[in-house]
Amino acid sequence: MEVKFRIAHIRLAECHFSINRGYKWEKDKPISIENRVEIKSNQSEKTLHLLLSVSSDSENQPFRFSVAYEGIFTFENIPGKEELERIAHINCASIIFPYAREYIADMTRRAGLQPLNLPPFNFVAMYNENQKKESAFHKRRGC
Repeated sequence: MEVKFRIAHIRLAECHFSINRGYKWEKDKPISIENRVEIKSNQSEKTLHLLLSVSSDSENQPFRFSVAYEGIFTFENIPGKEELERIAHINCASIIFPYAREYIADMTRRAGLQPLNLPPFNFVAMYNENQKKESAFHKRRGC
């Protein structure tokens, strides 16, 4: 069965940015930015609310940031729980991620830094890894 949905709304939900004043700049040394992507979703009737957060808060980089975008998606018919979770964590997250990426690039540029262009993110791999961890957790607990 083909699942049909549409984007009802995408908006910036939250953002934080701060310069790390203790960072020691070294000429010709590449800056390593480690970021974390998190996804939270909930469903009500034929609507899925998804919150995608991208953040980086290491002491070893010139700045810290956290950006969260909210997407609201409406479905003709809500699929089963497992299929909806897969759609949320892969399809819907992939739709929202470019908004967060663009915002982070603009935010760093406005701070007088080289724009941070996040690389593409593999939401399929993230989903599969989370499924493996969840499966292993249930096996350990004897569920």
